[in-house]
Amino acid sequence: MTMHILIAEDELPTRRGVLNALQQRSQGQWHIHAVENGLEALSYAKSQPVDLLITDIRMPGLSGIQLLEQLRAEGISVVSILLTGYAEFEYARTAMKFGAINYILKPFDHESLLDAVQEAVAMISERQRTSQTAEDEHEEDALAPKVRSESIQKALEYIKAELHRPSLSIKDVADCIHLNPSYTSVLFKEETKYTFSDFVNRSRLLRAKALLHQTDKKVYEIADQVGFSSSKYFVQVFRDVEGMTPNQYRNDHS
Repeated sequence: MTMHILIAEDELPTRRGVLNALQQRSQGQWHIHAVENGLEALSYAKSQPVDLLITDIRMPGLSGIQLLEQLRAEGISVVSILLTGYAEFEYARTAMKFGAINYILKPFDHESLLDAVQEAVAMISERQRTSQTAEDEHEEDALAPKVRSESIQKALEYIKAELHRPSLSIKDVADCIHLNPSYTSVLFKEETKYTFSDFVNRSRLLRAKALLHQTDKKVYEIADQVGFSSSKYFVQVFRDVEGMTPNQYRNDHS
């Protein structure tokens, strides 16, 4: 996932210095936008995603602390780093309760700035990974249907364990629960609201999505691990359901 960084600084030389330093370090991996006051920063954050805010603590119209207060009031969660003069040190400490995680005394050297930004980016990335993992686990649990039939409950457990097998069929499931395939198919749809093939494909895609952003496995390795007969077929099914390729999904969720 692209990191979105907003710079709010009314002093042009400082604003340019921060922007240039981050652009050089980013090498295209971060989306960086700069504004010259707190009001512009607030307006931008209301309309565009912002993961990290680097803001001067003293600006005309809306100070850095007031900006953080307004963002919180708007329900906009953003990690922030403050640019501050020595005389405003106590204000910087006050701002910590509004999401600021660090402050940099002006004038500052580029290495101190970049170290603070890299630390913030690492923290944000870890939060995003943790959040995405929790969402995936919740989504996978939500697709585990609540069924009344012990036979179908056993069938779901069998499917989960055998999902890696491309040849997994309704007959395999029927044999496992000691029913004939036709009756198993009907009972499965009644209990889960999904056809057998739909349920298996959904389960494979959920597992694939988790692997895409939790591991560095290649697409063909994931296709094989979740039971698709070929990586080409996996990509086709993934694109049909998600509207993007597996690699595009990984880039958006990494």
